[in-house]
Amino acid sequence: MGISWKVLLVVIGVSTLTLRFLLDSQFGTTTLVYILVPFVISVALAFLTKSSESTRYRYRYLNHMRIMTIVFLATSVLLFEGFICVLMFMPIYYGFATIGFFFSWLARDKSLDDQGSSDLTNTFKVAAIPILVLMLVSEGLFSATTVPRPATATLVADTPLSVAELQANMAQPISFESDRHWFLELFPMPDSIQAGSLAPGDMHTLHFTYKRWLFTNTHQGEMHVRIDKVSADHIRTKITRNDSYLGNYMDIDGTDIRFTPNADGGTRVALTIRYDRLLDPAWYFGPMQQLAAKESARLFLSDIIMRHPVEEVANGQ
Repeated sequence: MGISWKVLLVVIGVSTLTLRFLLDSQFGTTTLVYILVPFVISVALAFLTKSSESTRYRYRYLNHMRIMTIVFLATSVLLFEGFICVLMFMPIYYGFATIGFFFSWLARDKSLDDQGSSDLTNTFKVAAIPILVLMLVSEGLFSATTVPRPATATLVADTPLSVAELQANMAQPISFESDRHWFLELFPMPDSIQAGSLAPGDMHTLHFTYKRWLFTNTHQGEMHVRIDKVSADHIRTKITRNDSYLGNYMDIDGTDIRFTPNADGGTRVALTIRYDRLLDPAWYFGPMQQLAAKESARLFLSDIIMRHPVEEVANGQ
């Protein structure tokens, strides 16, 4: 099968120890974990193991990715990582595993195919890949290379309900019953909610239970939501505590809900979620978290504020 199991076990062990060190340090949310480690593992395995007996690089690549998957799943289990982290890590992991394999092909296999001939173009290609990877890894490690982390996600929708009816809905007991976006389906919903009146200073508590391995390896936490402002046209909330599983991915600051009566009756509602992105790189986790925040806003509008399906207003117009 082309696998040296002794080498594979060493790679798994070193990878686990390296990731454990990074995850327990200030670098646990950085590109060192999400870019550099997969690339280095891929290059190491490409040089230390024989991917396949086949001369076709397609089969070598597929076998290499199979070995990378074994390392990925083994280290995830040893690190007690949950299925959400595994699913979010997989695409970028396989991406840089592929880049690592391509680098090894240029640096070793292609040179052998050329029978050791000097190829300046190939040399530049080989040198360019690690330089590019290091440039990508630099994001977030220094202030000059850090993409701004504060972000917002806003969803605007019209409803035939009045402002008074909408605010009355928000004071009712909370339950989430609408169909969720497929991405939100990955995340457990709160298993209990304690909500008081809709008054300034009121505190709402959401309790979360996250079974990292679907049935076991349980993490429990809470999100505390304080009502900071209540007026006829604006309600503002603030997250004062969040030690739920969500707190590992994004630092949610709170929400702003603005009500604008429509000329032809009803109300336009704009719900904005304020948050800070905690994970790098921004080009990967930024769109992912923006999607999660916007679809969460849609769920809050439909199940808490409007209590009916939401029709988003295009571009907020």
